Amino acid sequence: MFGFDGSTKAIVSFLEQIRDNKEGDKLTHKEVRAYARLILNLLPNLQVDDEEQIKVLLAAISSAGLPHYDRSFAAEQILKLLEEQKQRKLNCPDGF
Repeated sequence: MFGFDGSTKAIVSFLEQIRDNKEGDKLTHKEVRAYARLILNLLPNLQVDDEEQIKVLLAAISSAGLPHYDRSFAAEQILKLLEEQKQRKLNCPDGF
């Protein structure tokens, strides 16, 4: 896809912005939901181990009616899953 290698590095900064937006003072609900929908659309092209869990959390972030704190919590959980994946790959470079 346009030379995209599937790295999750690109989405981490967006997820960190959502995570750090607990009070909604930096991003509006509309902006947070837009980021989540965009990442959700890219998810099949990302190299992630926990795709189903991440998909559910992104769907929750992009849904209407959640407070900023809940969206922030979901983004934090995705970041944890991505960090765990990174650590597994560092510990087992062969993927086993």
